[in-house]
Parts: sequence; C-alpha cells; structure tokens
Amino acid sequence: MIVKTASPVLLRATLRGGQAFRWREHGDAFVGVLGDRPVLLREHPKGVEMEGAAPEATVREYLRLGDPYERDLEALAADPFLAQAITAYRGLRVLRQDPWECLVAFITSANNNVVRIEGLLDRLSLRAGDRVPSPWGTLRAFPGPEAVARLRETTLRSMGYGYRAPYLRETARRIAGGDLDLAALRTAPYPEAHAALLALPGVGPKVADCVCLFSLDKGEAFPVDVWIDRVVSEVYFGGAPLKPREVQAFARERWGARAGLAQQFLFHAARLQGIGAREGRRAPGSGEHREP
Repeated sequence: MIVKTASPVLLRATLRGGQAFRWREHGDAFVGVLGDRPVLLREHPKGVEMEGAAPEATVREYLRLGDPYERDLEALAADPFLAQAITAYRGLRVLRQDPWECLVAFITSANNNVVRIEGLLDRLSLRAGDRVPSPWGTLRAFPGPEAVARLRETTLRSMGYGYRAPYLRETARRIAGGDLDLAALRTAPYPEAHAALLALPGVGPKVADCVCLFSLDKGEAFPVDVWIDRVVSEVYFGGAPLKPREVQAFARERWGARAGLAQQFLFHAARLQGIGAREGRRAPGSGEHREP
C-alpha cells in the first residue's frame, strides 16, 4: 500500500537518525512495531510504501504526515545554513512516537551510544514485551510501564542498564501507578510538560527535551547535546563556548515553534558533514547521546 504524501519522506535519516532506536533495516526498507502491529516502510516516489498490520492512520500519525512540512521548511530556509541542510536532507521528519517508549529510550540514551541503546531496548523488549508475529520474523512490542515495573533492579542491571536500572524501574512504577499521564502532556504547555518530565528519576534537561520533541508535539523543544552545542557554536557564534541554556534561548528566539525541526537538520548536518569534530574532537556519527 502506498501512503501518499505531498512532500518526500527520508526514512533512513528519520528512523535511524537518533530519534528512535527499534527500527531495523530489511533490504531497502525498515521494519518495526507500532503499538502491537508489525510494519515495513519503504520510500516511494509518491510517498511511503507500507506493508504489515499497522493502519495507515497510525503510520501517518507516527511520521507526522499531516504537519505543514513544506511551509515549515520554507520558513527555516530563511537561515542560510539551514537552507543548505534542507536542500541536502529534504524529507527528514520529526517523529510522533509513543511517549512511554520514547521516555525509556532516552533514559537509556544518557552517556550511551546508538549501538548500545538499540541493544538495551532489544533486550528489554525480548524480556518483557509481547511477541508480534510478522512476515519478517517474530518481533516484540515495546513493554508497557507495568511490565517494566515488575522487573527487578538486578534483572535490569544484568541486561546492561547499570546505574540507569533504579531510575528506569522507579519511573516505570510511577507511570504505572498513575503519578503522571504521559499522553496528557501532549496538550500541556511546553514548560509544564518539560517540568513534569524532569520530576521523573533519570530524566535530565536533554532527555526531557527529546521526549517533548519526539513524542509530545512540543515543536519549540530544542534538545542540546554535545553535537548541537558544537554546531550552534561554530555556525552562529564563531566557535565561542556556550552553555546549554544559551543555545536553547538562541534557538527559540531564532526559530520559535520550529526550533525542534531546525534541531534535526542541524544534528543531521553535524553528524554527516563533520561540523563539531574539529580540534581533535570525536567525530560525529559515533551516535553518542550525552547530557550536556
């Protein structure tokens, strides 16, 4: 089935570019699980080709195909550097993920790299997630907070979560117990949603911003990790050192509600073009997700 779109969708950059961690390549396509439904996605000249049991509406929502994408890009392209990045990576999207899965993924991401993040989430899903039969083998749904809360801290540590284990378990217990309704944060103002996430164990400013941007529709959220700090410093401030709050204040003033989309193009350009890898710095592409 072809999900028709008015604008291109760059699946590799979107699904494997640091927003989500459970999509796997299958030839020229990508296989994943949305909710409890298996799905295969492939780029198509008219949009996105999909196979599997996931409804079209679910795929459209996940890829945010109803957003005014071209209008947003036109506004961002007034920035000369972003104009180049948009030309190079047009079709890069911001996802609308399940908030719980996104939260766990970014708690897992702190001081970690993409390969380890993927491995940890795979082991968690294998241990506590439901089996999802598919034409591409047996997949796993992502375990809900109740399932994660039932795991012992020692079990999570044995899976490789280390110091994150108690944070993850306690956060799962709070969500399962109804202390915080993650889905309801979609309609809350950004500062309120961000503050609510910061109150959870293991959630710092960058993790909270990632969850706000990649699952809660907070377009003004601007996650700052080492790579974003460097690209903003080098492109806009001549390499001057900046604090994360200064980077965020600059981004929100410059791009407003489109700051999060701008962040994705900046992050992608930094990883693939080597911006921020000067003066002996570690090259982008290592996939590190670190709290600044």
